[in-house]
Amino acid sequence: MPASPQLDRRSVLRLPIGAGAAAAGAAALSSAASAASAAPSAPSAPARPRSADAWTFGLMCDTQWGADADGENPGSIAGGLQGLINQCMIDRDVEFLLQVGDNVDVEDDRYNGRPEVRTMPIKGELVQPLYDAGIGFFTLRGNHESSQTAAQEFPEVFPQHRGEGPNPLAGATSFSSPSALLEGLSYSFDVRNLRLVILDQFTRPDGSGSTGDNILDQLDWIEERVMDRPEGMHCIIAAHKNIIGGNHVDSLFGANPADNADGVDRFLRICDEGGVAFVWGGHDHHHKRSVITSRDGRHSVEQLIAGSDSSKFYTPRRPAIADSHDGPAEAILAEELWTLTHYVITVDGPVLEVDFYSMSTGKDYGPASLTATPSGNDWHWREGWGSSLNGTSTVVEPGGSYAGIGTEFAGHAARILAGTHDVDRRDYAGRAMSRRVVTGWTEAERGEISPRLHLHGLHHNLALNDPELTGQLPAADESDAGSRFVLEIDGGRTAFRADGGYGIAALEEDGTWVNAAGRGGAETRFVRGAAQTDAPVGTYGVDPSTKKVWAVLDRGGVLALRRGI
Repeated sequence: MPASPQLDRRSVLRLPIGAGAAAAGAAALSSAASAASAAPSAPSAPARPRSADAWTFGLMCDTQWGADADGENPGSIAGGLQGLINQCMIDRDVEFLLQVGDNVDVEDDRYNGRPEVRTMPIKGELVQPLYDAGIGFFTLRGNHESSQTAAQEFPEVFPQHRGEGPNPLAGATSFSSPSALLEGLSYSFDVRNLRLVILDQFTRPDGSGSTGDNILDQLDWIEERVMDRPEGMHCIIAAHKNIIGGNHVDSLFGANPADNADGVDRFLRICDEGGVAFVWGGHDHHHKRSVITSRDGRHSVEQLIAGSDSSKFYTPRRPAIADSHDGPAEAILAEELWTLTHYVITVDGPVLEVDFYSMSTGKDYGPASLTATPSGNDWHWREGWGSSLNGTSTVVEPGGSYAGIGTEFAGHAARILAGTHDVDRRDYAGRAMSRRVVTGWTEAERGEISPRLHLHGLHHNLALNDPELTGQLPAADESDAGSRFVLEIDGGRTAFRADGGYGIAALEEDGTWVNAAGRGGAETRFVRGAAQTDAPVGTYGVDPSTKKVWAVLDRGGVLALRRGI
C-alpha cells in the first residue's frame, strides 16, 4: 500500500463527507453528545473510601458498531455507549479513560453510505465530552483499525499519545515510544505513581511489519519501561490482542498463543520480575480474568480481557484455547459473558484496586447483536480485585487452602490461619476457577492502631456464563462475600483491653468502621484467647498472651485494628 500523506487533526476533521451527508453526520454526532449529557449518573456503589492521595482512572474496550440506525452511533462506532461511559467517568471525576483498541468497526463510513469519510476522527469527536471535563482519553489500535493509513492517522487524531495538545494529558509525563516510527502508536507515560505501557502490533506507518511478530522488536523497550521505572510506581501493560484469548485464537504474539514462544516467555518474565500489576486486552468482547504462566512455570502475570462496549458479543471456545495450544498455561479467575462493561481503577499509594461494572444489553441474556443503544444507564458492580507493591500474591487452586498466606508491614503481621477455596465455579469451557489472593498495605490514619490491610481475591468467583439463563442480566450487584477463613493480625505494642471492643475493623463505603466479623449480617461472638479456627463466621477475639487479634470472616476489604468496634 502506498504511503498516505501525514495529516494533522484539523485536516482530518476537514475531510470531505460527500454531498448531502454533512448535515447527517453533524446530526448524528450531536445526537450522541446529547445522549451522553442527558444520561443519568452511574451508581456509585461500592464507592470504597481511600486515602486522601488516592486517584482514579477508567478502562473501556471495543466500540464497534454497524449502521447508525438510531442516530446515536455514527461512523461504525458505538457512540451511544461511548456517551454513557463518558458520563460515568465524568461523574466519578477520573483522571483519564483508557480504551484497549477497536475504536471503530471499519475505517471508513461505508455503513452509512459515506465510504470517502474516515471514521477515526469521528471517534475523536465522540470523546470530546471527556476533554471538555478535563479528563484525558488514551487509546490504542485494534485489528479493526490496523492499516497503514490508520497508523499515519492515529497520532494526529490523538496527539496526546505523543505528549502533545490540545487534548488533556491528565497529568501524564515521561512519554516514550520504541522508535520514531512507532511514536504515538506504541507509547508509554506516567501519571503520578502509575506507568502505563501501551502496545501496537499492527501495520506500521511505512507499511512494514507483521501482526504476528511486531511485538518482538519492542521487547527491549518494554523491558526498559517496566524495569527502570521509579520505586513505588505501579505498572500496567495494555494491548488489543491477548496473551491467550477466549474466543480469538490469534494473540499478541502471533496466530495462536504458541507462536513466538520464546518471545512470549520473555514477555512473561519481564512482567513477573518487573512487578507488572496486570496485562489488559480486548478483542474477545467478554470479561475474563486469568493468570498466565510461562511454559517452564517460573513466571506469571494476571491478564484481563475487558468486556464489550460494542454491538458484538463473542462466546469463548470449548475446549479453552489455552488447553488446545502448546503455549503458556492459564488459570481462570472470573468470567462474565454477553454484557456491556467498564472498569474504574483506584490507585491508593502502593495499592491498586479495580472495580468492574456491567449492564444488560437490553435483550435477553445471550450473544446479542445490537442495532440500537440500550435505554437507561443501569450499571451494576460485579467484582473487585487488586494488586500491591508491598504485599503478596497467591493463586489458590480449587479445593486449596488459604492457610499460611501472610504479609508484614511497619511492625505488624497479618496471616490467614485457616480457610479453603471450597466453592466450585467454572468458566464456559468447563474449567474450575482458581482465586488470586492479594494483600497490600497503606499507612494507618487517625484512630487506627495498625496500618490498613487491603485483602482482595477471597470473594466467590464471578461466573456469569450460562446460556440457559434468561432475562436481562445482570440485574443486580454481585456480592463481595466468599468462603469462610480465619485472619490473624499482630496487635503490636499498643496497650488494649480484651473486652470485645477491640479487634479487626472493616472500612465501609460511607467511611465508617465496623466489626469485620459482623459484615453480611453474621452474628458476632467475642472470645478472649487464641484463635478458634473451626468457629463460625462472626467469631472474633484477642489473645492477651500474644497480642494477636483474630476474626472468622467471609470477605476481605480494607481492614485495620481499632478500638470501639
